[in-house]
Amino acid sequence: MSLKTKIVSLIIIAIVAFSCDDAYTPKPRGYYRVDFPEKSYHNFNADGKFILQLANYTKIDTSRADSGWYNINYPKLHATVYLTYKEHANIAKVIEESRDMVYKHSVKADDIIEQQFFNEDGRVYGSLYEIKGNAATSINFHLIDSVSRYLRGSLYFNSKPNKDSIAPSVRFIEEDIMHLMQNFEWINEEN
Repeated sequence: MSLKTKIVSLIIIAIVAFSCDDAYTPKPRGYYRVDFPEKSYHNFNADGKFILQLANYTKIDTSRADSGWYNINYPKLHATVYLTYKEHANIAKVIEESRDMVYKHSVKADDIIEQQFFNEDGRVYGSLYEIKGNAATSINFHLIDSVSRYLRGSLYFNSKPNKDSIAPSVRFIEEDIMHLMQNFEWINEEN
């Protein structure tokens, strides 16, 4: 190899070596796109205690209904709304327990937004809690009849909480929970 070829080779290697940028810019993390089903609902009668309007793409687990526990499963979203029903409850006590359970998430939560709910005609009253951040649960709610009946619900995903990845699913399920609350009916105990 001639001296001229060696010099040209060194110049090319130097240009290539010094033209490389040392700054590394990572790609932003992406999440899977979720295609949500079209909203449609059907009535679910909980053994003559209350009526819920559930989304058609959910499955309700009533295997522990005799204990007052129902699970609304969202199979495609890997999420569950856990429901607890109580009769002859001390309303003040169960509301305070519900609030305490919500605010235990304040350690991980960025914010907790509470919305009151009133349906005077149906004697349905309650609260919806939206828990922002990487808390274990994103949505909690309770409904009462102001006398002795109580229903509490909590939304959980079957994955580690990551507010960015589950945000679209939380919004989608929150619409279903709000629909459930707005159309909820107590069945009169006399019937």
